[in-house]
This record gives sequence, C-alpha cells and structure tokens, in this order.
Amino acid sequence: MKVYTYGNILNNSYNLTRFLRAKGVEAEMFLDDSSPSPQDYPWWEDSLLSPESLPEWIHYYQINPSFYFPNRAFKKMIEDFSDCDVALVCHWGPIIARRAGVPFFFYSYGTDLNIAMVGQNLKSAAHNLARFEKPVGLRWTSLMGVLQRRALRKADRIGVMMGYQVYNCVQKLGLLSKMVPVRLVWDIDKYQPQEDIELVEKYKKYEIVYFMVARHTWKSVWRDFKGNDKCIRAFARFVNEKKPNVRLVCIEKGADVGASKKLVTSLGIETYVEWVAEMNKDGIRAYNSLPNVVVLDQFWHDDWQRRWPEDKPNPAFGFGSASIEALSACRPLITIFFDEKFYDGDRPPVLSAFKEDEIYERLVQTLEMGAEERRELGKRGREFVVKYHGWENTTDMYIDVLEGIVRSRRKREV
Repeated sequence: MKVYTYGNILNNSYNLTRFLRAKGVEAEMFLDDSSPSPQDYPWWEDSLLSPESLPEWIHYYQINPSFYFPNRAFKKMIEDFSDCDVALVCHWGPIIARRAGVPFFFYSYGTDLNIAMVGQNLKSAAHNLARFEKPVGLRWTSLMGVLQRRALRKADRIGVMMGYQVYNCVQKLGLLSKMVPVRLVWDIDKYQPQEDIELVEKYKKYEIVYFMVARHTWKSVWRDFKGNDKCIRAFARFVNEKKPNVRLVCIEKGADVGASKKLVTSLGIETYVEWVAEMNKDGIRAYNSLPNVVVLDQFWHDDWQRRWPEDKPNPAFGFGSASIEALSACRPLITIFFDEKFYDGDRPPVLSAFKEDEIYERLVQTLEMGAEERRELGKRGREFVVKYHGWENTTDMYIDVLEGIVRSRRKREV
C-alpha cells in the first residue's frame, strides 16, 4: 500500500509519515509553500532539517499553489500525487487528492473542516464587521471554502479529532456516514524533559512558572477563542489574593497579543508577567522541561454556543497539540476538557477549567498541592497520553482506515 500525505498543519503530515514508515507502510510526504506559518514546516519541528536538507521521502515543491488557477508547476505536483494507492490528507489535501483522482482519508485539524462551512463563515464575517473588525481573508476563504466543500464530498473517510465538529460541521455537511473518530498521533518520547541549564537557572527562584502556550486570540468567538483573557484575569485575582512567588510566561503570538498586554497593564500585574518571542518546538520543549512549570493551554470563549449551538451543555472540546506536549513532558496542565467520548469515556488527569472562577481555583490548587503532588499529577498525565496518543498505539487507527479504503476500492474495481 503506497500512501501519500499532504497538509502539514503543525507538522502533522511530517510526523504521521514518519510513524507510518516506522510501521512498515510505504509512505511519502508532499510539501509546498501554501502555508504562511513557519510552524507548518518540518524544520520547525526538527531544527536539524532545512529546505535544502530533507529526508528522501519528502517531496518539496517550492510553490505557493493557486488552487483556482493552477500553473504548470502545481499541475506537475498533482500529477505526481496521483501515483499512490490512497492519500492521507488534511488542510487543502482534499482539493489536491480530488484533482489527482486518488481515494483519500481526510482528517481534520480544525479550521480545515470549519472552512467548508461557507454559510457560517459568512456569518462570522458579518459579526466581525459589526464589531468594526476587518474579516481576515474573507474573499479568499470563501472561495477556498467552496472548493474544500466540494472536495470533502469525494472523501472516502473523514477523521475528526474534536467532538464539537461532529454535529456542528460533519453532520451539517451531510458527511456523518463517512466519519471516523481519530486522535492526534504523537512522539511522546521526543518531549521527555531535557532541562535547559540557562532556562532553569533563570526561573529557579520561582515556586511555579505558569507557561501560557496558547496563541492570543480571544476577543471574538467568530474569529478564534483561546480564552487567554479569562486566564489573565484569573491569574490577576490569584496573585493579588495569594501573593505567591510565581511567574506567568506568555508567548508573543496571535492577533490579540496587544489586547492581552493592555489587559495585563490594566490589571496591574506587569511585574508577574513576562513576554517571550514566538519559538519553535525546541523552545517549547525547553519551557516544558522546567521542573517548576505548570502549563496553561486554552479555555475557549464563554459564548461558544453562538457559534457552535449543537454542543450542550458544554463545548465538546478535547486536547490540542500543546496539551499533549505538556503531558508528554510529565507537566501539570490547566486547560478546558469536555471530550471524554473521544477517549472511551476516560477522563485525563488534568486540571480542567473553563470559566474564569474555575481557572482561578485551579491556579490556587497547583500552589497548594506542592511540588511533589504536581510531579505525581504530571506522571499520570504522561501515562494517559502514552495510551491514547503515543504513535506506537495510535498510528494503527489510521492504517486500519487506509487499508479499508484500499480494500473497498479494489472490490469495486473487480
């Protein structure tokens, strides 16, 4: 079975291709310059790589494809992509696979499925305009949304990692019969703590370093909803009431960084907060390796039902990649979590919080539990992600689906 992958959001295709090959699957990755984000390229995940130094199983086409008006180079890439038995794709992969005429398994990383909800995206744009906020790439996303929607109808299977997409997206697109639940596949051992001596020395005077890893996008539920504002307000209450010896480290990433900085200033907690530049995975791993770190991920928007009305009584939201990275490093994690269905009813050993008061309570809890209890919580978290996200176990979910697609296609051909 020859498998081609495409769509490298947060390096998922790079990692999945590695894991498939480790499992004996003939898998190769197709990469282009369609993403404007540096985090979507292999050298972000693995700093030893570069555009000039890639494994032989990565086919790098240094083009930014025009999906509506493909040029000769893009057509060549599609032609090359057609030489596989089945494709495993995300991002714009359905469009590529459809044009290449190959069967494909699409797994969603979030926005690549949401964008197919063209009507809802137009509604989101209208809400942003009403708030005097310019809709980001409205014309382009609407056009791409139409292409993505058409392509998804040709998918053999659709993999979903978050419960909120099941009824709000997949069912509304009429694709529920093709849906299979999947999970993020992770190289857990790659995130084993490896302390950076200089970083440990810098932060050793604090009892706890709270590392807010989520990008700052929180002002509008119609754009994105990481809930950083709730976390910052909860942290301000925490330090004002408890006067702890702690530090909050925030990454300068996201459309609402400026708003978050203003919020920090208005709350008078500048001395507790440190802003650091956006970092690659080496940097993330270094902060997650701090022995006194507690990771803060995302908390969604309190008005989530305006955008995802099918989810009741809570948003059906589970783990993103940052949460898995924190747990892989045996670190305590505070984040939203309401997605037990995707984990066979199992509940992860995390400090779950959604509302501002809940975040505050979890911050207090991490302080009161002490260093040893925090370490034990981190160890249990690692056991959970090894079971549910470790590549040795989870890659087989994808292989089973891919092999099923190939078998089904061959039966039809006979």
